[in-house]
Order: sequence, then C-alpha cells, then structure tokens
Amino acid sequence: MAHTKINYVLILFLATMLFIGCKKKSKDYTTVIWEVVNPVTNEPYTNMLVRLYEAKKKNNGIEYKVIFEGKTNQVGIAEFSFKANLTSGYWYKPEINEGSLGVNGIDYSVIKQPSPSDESVKKDEENIIRYEIMPYGEFIIHIKNVDCQNASDKMRYRVNQIYTRPYDGFSNWSPSPTLTSGYYEGCYESSSNVLVNPSDSIIYELEVTKNNSIELIKLKFHNRPNVVDTMKLYY
Repeated sequence: MAHTKINYVLILFLATMLFIGCKKKSKDYTTVIWEVVNPVTNEPYTNMLVRLYEAKKKNNGIEYKVIFEGKTNQVGIAEFSFKANLTSGYWYKPEINEGSLGVNGIDYSVIKQPSPSDESVKKDEENIIRYEIMPYGEFIIHIKNVDCQNASDKMRYRVNQIYTRPYDGFSNWSPSPTLTSGYYEGCYESSSNVLVNPSDSIIYELEVTKNNSIELIKLKFHNRPNVVDTMKLYY
C-alpha cells in the first residue's frame, strides 16, 4: 500500500508539472499591424515580406518559430491576429525582409524599427509596428553668388536633416573656420562631387553678408532617389 501511495503522489506531481509546462493560450486576441513607409514622402512599401515569430526561452538559448508570414498591401500594411501564449518565457517578435531593398547603409537607411532587444508585441493588445525606411539618393551642391556686389561679399551655411538626424538641429557652419576664413568670399561659385545620402528632407540656412548687411536665407530640399539632384545654394 505504501508503494501505491508513493506512485499516486508521483503521478500527481508529474501531471502538475505537465500542466504547468503546457501553453496557456489567451482568451483574447493579440493583433500585430506592420506599417512600412518612406517618412519623407509617405509612400508605402508594398509586397514587403513580413513575419511574426513566437520566441521561447530555453536552457541553451532562445527558440524561434514562425507563426505568420505575409506581405504588405497597397498602403504598406500587413495585419495578423492570434491568441497569444500567456505562459512566462514566451514572447513575440515581428520582422520585415529588409534584404529585399538592397544593402542597408548603401541602398537604404532604416530610420525607425523595433529594437532587437525590444519585446514590442504586447499580448492581448493591438500593436502597430512602424518601419520608416528611406532609399539613398545622389546629389551635388552648387554654390553661387548670383548677385555679387564686390569682394567683401561672404556667405556660410549650415544644414538640418529633418528625418535622419531629427534631434541634432543644425550642423556647424560650413566652410569650417579651421580650414578657411569661415566664409565663401567674393563672387564665389563651386560645385561639389556627387554625394550620397539618405533621400532626406533637408533645410539649408545661408547667412549672407553684402554691403555690410546680413540676411538669413532658408532653402528646403528633398534629394530624390534614382536621380542626381542639384542643391542650388544661390545667394
């Protein structure tokens, strides 16, 4: 009888552990909405492959399992609803196939996406996962004093990249005073080599001095992809 009692206790213990180890599904739905856009133009990225992984902590690391795969629609959105596993140690990780755009840092720049360590999907809630991606564009800077008064004319400029460096504000003045007088002087004109940057929305602020009068001029550009644009800094 003692052995029978011990067996009952062992069976009850194993059944309890099995129950604890089983997945505990939510009664409510978790919704993940992928939104993939160019923040400058608001153009959507269509037919972008998206995935949702269920992640599980294991003794030797993390196990990932794909539970959804789809593509963004004509407005750059994909959506999936499911009943999440509420058991501790399970979480969900969204992903998009950025590789289809080319080489990150050369062909495109990701401005906003979930952090790799961020458990961005909240269970039993609607989750909007926004990706902001800009293609790279080529451009030259053409500087010209189009209304030259005399040799005492001078100009310097600084740049504010609205999307790629949203918290930096304006850059330092160009040209650098450590290399020149800190100004473009006289009846100045020059064109840069072809430059490559994310196709951002950029504000140039020019400080122009003519006849001892100082004027601030602000110009806004969007360097487009697939063409070589010209930023005309005329003063």
